[in-house]
Amino acid sequence: MEYLQFLILVMIFIFLVLARKIFSVSEKKDNKIKYDNSDLGIVNNIFSIILYPVWFIFFIFTCFTLLPIVILSNPKYIAPIVRFYGRLLLIGFGIIIKIKGKEKLKRKKPYLLLFNHSSIIDIFILPSITYKQVTALAASYQFKLPIWGTIIKRYGIIPVERKNRNEAIKSVKIAEDKIKKGISVFISPEGTRTTSGELNSFKKGPFYLAKAANADILVVVFKGAFSAKRKTDWRIKPGKVNVIVGDFIYYKDYKNLSIDELKKISWEKMNDLLKN
Repeated sequence: MEYLQFLILVMIFIFLVLARKIFSVSEKKDNKIKYDNSDLGIVNNIFSIILYPVWFIFFIFTCFTLLPIVILSNPKYIAPIVRFYGRLLLIGFGIIIKIKGKEKLKRKKPYLLLFNHSSIIDIFILPSITYKQVTALAASYQFKLPIWGTIIKRYGIIPVERKNRNEAIKSVKIAEDKIKKGISVFISPEGTRTTSGELNSFKKGPFYLAKAANADILVVVFKGAFSAKRKTDWRIKPGKVNVIVGDFIYYKDYKNLSIDELKKISWEKMNDLLKN
């Protein structure tokens, strides 16, 4: 009985830490910026009150069943399991995904996948589109969470300190080594979530990584993720998120370009996918 009580307290602690990130609004409030939440109303309040506890139950199930799997298994062989749990956690939020161009995600040769970062649910969409062993760069705070931090560490996710340039460079170097070993890397070139729904400017780090690893770049967008759960509002809007996989930007075609030129081409390709 005492063990069960302790377990419940641990899970509540995890939920509260995650909730701080899920419910949080813009990191920097700017009085000049007006956020348009007019598409969210009382129905979304009701949905959210119901769905957060449902998602929490799914999250508990995921933590305690996925943890032994990642501890005892080689990440190379558990992509279908990771994909199942990613989609389960999305269902907990009332979100389903539809993927266009999934055959490109299954390519054996490693690549650098760039995605638009518009919602907290992006971290559950990524495992949902995993068809082979991959890794990703994730905010370092996630590794401090009980159980969840152990899971992503054992799976091989790379922590990144966004506010510490030297540590961020080290993380990019680790990602470079992963690609050279045949493991694809998922990364958001924006660095942080958009608060407007529009595509933010790109950081240079992912493009230094691409050139250093001689990696082909695959641009992917999550259309509908911002509406489903935006950074500036606590409410959830259940529905469908379309994952659109663009065309590869091959290393042989960009190797002579500057970092700024490659960044510009990638931003334009991603923006076009979002707008079309």
